[in-house]
Amino acid sequence: MTEELSRFFEVDKINQSLKILYGIEDTSTIKSEIKDKKGKERIKVITNFYKKRLLEVGALYTLNFDIQRENQNNLIKEVNKLKEAKEKINILFIASNPDIEFIDDDGNTIQQQKLKLEKEAREIHGSIQKSLKRDSISFETRWATRVTDLLQFINEVNPTILHFSGHGTSDGKLVFQDNNDKPKLLSMDTLVELINASLDNLRLVVLNNCFSSIISEKIIDNIEASIGMNNSIGDEAAIVFASQLYSSIGFGLSLEKAFQQAIVSLKLYEIPEEQIPQLYVSEGIEVKDIYLVTKN
Repeated sequence: MTEELSRFFEVDKINQSLKILYGIEDTSTIKSEIKDKKGKERIKVITNFYKKRLLEVGALYTLNFDIQRENQNNLIKEVNKLKEAKEKINILFIASNPDIEFIDDDGNTIQQQKLKLEKEAREIHGSIQKSLKRDSISFETRWATRVTDLLQFINEVNPTILHFSGHGTSDGKLVFQDNNDKPKLLSMDTLVELINASLDNLRLVVLNNCFSSIISEKIIDNIEASIGMNNSIGDEAAIVFASQLYSSIGFGLSLEKAFQQAIVSLKLYEIPEEQIPQLYVSEGIEVKDIYLVTKN
């Protein structure tokens, strides 16, 4: 800097030199300061002036850079929020476990044992939380569901996956409950209409109850896939199957692989019910191409 400035001792050359070398337009201050200065003294004044101006320019540049960086970071955060919102899926776990009585061969009234629905929901939630894509999955539960609650719950959650856990009948009806905790049957035709009237976000229906495959096969016209049971299924089998299914989905696997792993999980736990879960896919869709969360 000193060598450059030493060429411009004369006041009438200062303005031009500062503008050319450093882009400084206003030189009135430095002109007045060096007016009576000569030689090295003049160079010292000019150098000090420049050091100060360069520090000011540097501080302004740093400030602008910090502001730009902050704005950029805020923009990235907003983009990530939008991306997460787009990628996030909602699972709606609907449970109904009414008091069910039946008459045995001797004419005795028997109270059917309650299903372990709370354990099923807890295991599913735990498997999702341990998965790679856990932040992309929202798990919502609704308990003691009545038939008249269904549309309200679906509209509240806007599910990507609708999971029903409870009882089913051999002729394809789902067992919900009324205001007195007594069984209330939902017919297969009404369920199909319910699925058709659901929001466009719905992609998969899991009917984790006995004899539900007949329903699952009929509801895939307006969704990508459904899973049902072709026979009665025990509590432990239903829990192990569902928890592994959602764990695999949470690791970014395709529905095909997630279903396969859920079946293998039953074998690993030595639960001989691996033939009961059935997967149905809408016509024209390849199950290997169905990813409920971002492909891993």
